[in-house]
Amino acid sequence: MGKGTTPLPSLVREQGLNILKAYFQILAACLIWGTYGVFVQKMAYPPEVIVFFRFFFGALFLVILSYFTGRISQLRPSSHTGFLFVIGCINAASWLMMTRSIMYTSVANGFILLYTAPCFVILLAPFILREPFEKKSLLALAVSFAGIILIAGSGAGGLKEYNLWGSLLGLSSGILFALYLVALKKLPSGLLGLVTNTYMSFIIALVTLPLAAPSVFSVTLPDLLELAFMGIMIQAVGTTIYMIGLRKVKAQHGAILCYFEALFAMLFAALFLHERITPVFLAGAVLIIGGGLIIALKRKERSSAAENCRLPKSN
Repeated sequence: MGKGTTPLPSLVREQGLNILKAYFQILAACLIWGTYGVFVQKMAYPPEVIVFFRFFFGALFLVILSYFTGRISQLRPSSHTGFLFVIGCINAASWLMMTRSIMYTSVANGFILLYTAPCFVILLAPFILREPFEKKSLLALAVSFAGIILIAGSGAGGLKEYNLWGSLLGLSSGILFALYLVALKKLPSGLLGLVTNTYMSFIIALVTLPLAAPSVFSVTLPDLLELAFMGIMIQAVGTTIYMIGLRKVKAQHGAILCYFEALFAMLFAALFLHERITPVFLAGAVLIIGGGLIIALKRKERSSAAENCRLPKSN
């Protein structure tokens, strides 16, 4: 091995650690996102208003952050701007449908239907992203989804509040969220993070503004501050962390790990909305965590890491 060359096992180990770090970044984003249902249930505003302010304040914070960190030049329009607009519209529709689904049904119902998305991601990824189909992804999906079903039916504000229209909206949000996740992986990895999140947040705020406009000026100052906090934390911080983590993992894995958002959402609902936690709920939580462990601990990354490593040239 020539001078200046890093041993292959070290590179493989380093890449494995980077992937594990990416998993934790996705889980951190899910923890932050999990607070969304509490905000929605506590606010007496149409979903269009909540979604608009979430993305508006998120985008505003990201632009200010970019300016003070000297990264504002990265936000200049590029050849990917049109594609970002399409992705933003898809995500806007998904969040509007999911938010209204929560209002019509419950936090549990809204999240279980949103997270049919990994099912569609696993079906789409091999064809659109050329990701190889993995049996472990299917196993992790089955285990995690079983956990979601248990939690939603455990009485934690769940399936007892069935509403056909709300359920159809929730399922539609799941399909659109799957398209959004797959589309993100079509972008250059360097764009995933602050740049993509800023563009999409502004686009979604722009798309939802006409829908939210009739009610925007009825928002009280205390609620506006709460919406600003939600936008900064959930959209600016949470989504940026998620996109950075998504750079290093497969779309299938990133989608399945998002089941933790539903788990966190229902835990927060139990803490702040007094939705009950039962033994069945806890069993569902164990299954969701088990599905995440299947993804994180049974990786077959060694061979793929070896194939993808680029060794420095010898001097």
